[in-house]
Amino acid sequence: MKLSFIAHATFAIDLDDGRRIVIDPYESMTFKGRFNYPPFCTCADFVLITHEHIDHNYLGDIHNIPVVVRHDWCDSSLKVTSHFVWHDKFEGTKFGGGVWMKLIEADGMRILHMGDCGEILTDEQIAALGRIDILLIPVGGFYTIDGHEAADLALRIGARVTIPCHYQTPLCSLPITGPEAFLSHFPNYHVLSTHEIDASSLPTGIVMMKDLYKNGQHERV
Repeated sequence: MKLSFIAHATFAIDLDDGRRIVIDPYESMTFKGRFNYPPFCTCADFVLITHEHIDHNYLGDIHNIPVVVRHDWCDSSLKVTSHFVWHDKFEGTKFGGGVWMKLIEADGMRILHMGDCGEILTDEQIAALGRIDILLIPVGGFYTIDGHEAADLALRIGARVTIPCHYQTPLCSLPITGPEAFLSHFPNYHVLSTHEIDASSLPTGIVMMKDLYKNGQHERV
């Protein structure tokens, strides 16, 4: 399995059987100039969508006709289950409802993409997730949990690898912060120089990946 960080909350997973999964594809050049990532044009066998916001659900740059998974999917080598959380701490009344986090099981890995999780998960919610090998967690705040909340949640979930996303970069000036607050809780985090990696080669702990457009935090904070 190969994991690629495209930008914002968009990731791609290339399975060992050759199929490609894209998670939360964004619409480029939106939010009145505050979201300037270029189009991510690709083919995909599956597109997983956590919620219906344009930086998470855009299918216009997918060149073929994929299976679009908003809730659950299962076949002999891929299982996707959704776990509901609120988009904010006010039961969805501030930012438009809920988010269906995606738990992907394939190639011996269990990957959780948290989408725009905006609430603090309870112990019961965490227990329901089971073992997580790779956690993709938003850290920018405002629309989601912030960096300090994400750090605490990452520790409670206890994934083998945790990768932050959904933060401000030179191409994204939405009212969210960079990853510094999150990273400040983990002085020994890892920095990768690439946007893609064999998932089995990911180092244990907090991993900061560059996105496809070479954004990323590469200095210790």
